[in-house]
Amino acid sequence: MTLEGLRVRHPFRKPPLPRWQTTLTWALVATTPLLAYMTHGGSRYTVAFAAGILGVAIVIWDITILPALAIPATLLVFRVSASSSNLSFSDLILGVATLCAISAFEGSRAPQIRALLWLLGFYEATTLLNVVYNPYRANLIEWVHEAFLVGGSLIIGWVVAVRGRATIATSAFLIGSCVIALWATAWSVTHHLTAAYLPLGMQKNYIGDMLCFAFLLAYARPDWLSPRVAERATFVWAVCALGMLASQSKQAMLSAIIAVGIMTVRNKELRRYAKPIAAACVPMLIVAGVIVDKKLRSSNKFNSVHQRETWLRQSLQIWHMSPWFGIGLRWWYTNRVPFAFQPPNGEAEVLTSAGLVGLVGFLALLIGSVIILRRVPRRYGTLALAVVVARLVQGQLDVFWVTAQGSIPWLLAGLCLGAEHLESTSHDRNDWEGIDLLRAGVR
Repeated sequence: MTLEGLRVRHPFRKPPLPRWQTTLTWALVATTPLLAYMTHGGSRYTVAFAAGILGVAIVIWDITILPALAIPATLLVFRVSASSSNLSFSDLILGVATLCAISAFEGSRAPQIRALLWLLGFYEATTLLNVVYNPYRANLIEWVHEAFLVGGSLIIGWVVAVRGRATIATSAFLIGSCVIALWATAWSVTHHLTAAYLPLGMQKNYIGDMLCFAFLLAYARPDWLSPRVAERATFVWAVCALGMLASQSKQAMLSAIIAVGIMTVRNKELRRYAKPIAAACVPMLIVAGVIVDKKLRSSNKFNSVHQRETWLRQSLQIWHMSPWFGIGLRWWYTNRVPFAFQPPNGEAEVLTSAGLVGLVGFLALLIGSVIILRRVPRRYGTLALAVVVARLVQGQLDVFWVTAQGSIPWLLAGLCLGAEHLESTSHDRNDWEGIDLLRAGVR
């Protein structure tokens, strides 16, 4: 017997659960209808109570289920709150999943995650000055929200990978992305090839950005993908590319092309797909160029290109009102200024919201993240670097701090870092187990 024969080929599989957890979980699930009936409340409260009991059962069964659901849940951006918090379903799942993941997170085993969290902490500290300087509710809510979008997503991704849930989480995300891509394509074709707008809050930039990340994930073919999905990876990224074309999202197409270039240069195994991926990227580049040229030549001053120019000029006016600390996060939800728009550029948004002080923290977060991810072994670091760079490119042409698009790149980056740690520790552990077995055989 050799050591190689003793190695675990699939370290991403979830080990079986203890019997007591399964028994208690099914007991709670079975008694949920009875407990809900005993509340004698309205239907809304009954459903909420039953959902709460089911949530407790899920957490008892396996606390990593909700973090795993947070990855495909980024595809659900409909609003569950019409108040000033403007809470989306994906944000709700992200918040609950973060609380679950923190209890399973082992920071001492995740040095890259810790480094990224330190960068996030520096950014949060610089924007906290703005929260104190501009005390209002939406400002504080967004400050917490941004911490969850980056920090919570990194922790969730790492825990999902280390606990063996990466396969099901990413497979569900890719399947959902394919559904959205085909839906967007059908919508565009039946509406005279106009940009796709789907129900439940799925506007064209959301569709394009999310399909961009699915496109990159399928192109990377990471080790944790299920065999069935990996075999159909070419079909998946081809469908996602078609969906991006249907969305006509310029930043999505441009970011996908740049990220594909990074992945192809860094990963030699992906170069065998150079021709088919070029066949997908060239049309995106042409379509994006034609759209921009057409809108620049248009006399319509309210199209997306001219409107962005106007918003950027107005953003500079707003920044001059408070150049050092800004006028507050989510200022466009207030009546503090005569404008009501979210700046279509990450740096412009931070300048208006948190001023020059916040911009220093923002740039430290972005540049530092790229440096850290670039140093991760290429087998896993390439995808992590590509998705974060793609988000940075998107943030130069559209809003940066936004619900699903703001969390999924950090979820995938955390997933890559967790998978890298899991594989390295799995190999080390199985090497020692193999040595022990060989010694026992000799004896």
